[in-house]
Amino acid sequence: MNQLPLSPRLSPPEFLTGVPEKPEIEISPQRPWLTVAEVNRLIRQQGLALAVAQAWILDEIVNVIELPADLEKSLIRKYLETQSVNSDEEMAKWLDNKRISFKDLRCFATKAERLKQWQLRRYGDEAEIRFLERKLELDHVVYSMLRLPNQDLAEELYYRIKHGEADFSNLAEQFSQGKEKNTRGLIGPIPLAAGHPDITAKLRIGKPNQMWQPFKISDMWIVLRFEKLLPAKLDQSTRNRMVEELFQAWFKERVQLLMDGEPLPPLPFLPAIELN
Repeated sequence: MNQLPLSPRLSPPEFLTGVPEKPEIEISPQRPWLTVAEVNRLIRQQGLALAVAQAWILDEIVNVIELPADLEKSLIRKYLETQSVNSDEEMAKWLDNKRISFKDLRCFATKAERLKQWQLRRYGDEAEIRFLERKLELDHVVYSMLRLPNQDLAEELYYRIKHGEADFSNLAEQFSQGKEKNTRGLIGPIPLAAGHPDITAKLRIGKPNQMWQPFKISDMWIVLRFEKLLPAKLDQSTRNRMVEELFQAWFKERVQLLMDGEPLPPLPFLPAIELN
């Protein structure tokens, strides 16, 4: 039977009792180096508590997900290929060199997929509700704007544009005093909620090509025209984003409970889903 290598530390720290504490925590695999007391001290003094708490919660999650055997084998094979390992013989040598077990390899190769499946099973059915709640923030708009120093000039240019006597883009280049001067007055596509609240309030209820009477924001007068609405769609990418947002909110709350020393509630129930 092969014996594990002895710790390289020759002088473990002594407790007040005079009995040295044995290093049990590994940094290099199979090389015990730190005592439990030292790890606790490092977590506190080096600010590692958050990282450890996050890792613990993620480990808790991925370990409740079982993947189909074929999928798991495929993920392990793909992971090994990224390590330039292409045969069982090479895998055995690679594991030995890394001083890790096949169980460790399985974790490295499958944890991302397990986390993805956990998120989908927990929050997949709530993605549409989240999308509808956030839709106004997810919609994108294109609009044209002039920022002008006084009301008289704003009124004059507004009427010239409205009655077809001048082109919005040309006036923006000549008169506008904001960054839109460099884009001929055009702004976007940007999220509907990304602009100034007074502008957003108008665009929310406006229609393409609608213009508003000049209005003041801070020390500037604004001439605004709604160009185009690009409504958000619940495609797969957006659905995944909604799932991720829901997960992150729950994850941060659970991590904070752990950081505060509070008891953790049981993990939520996961309905079965069809794997792709």
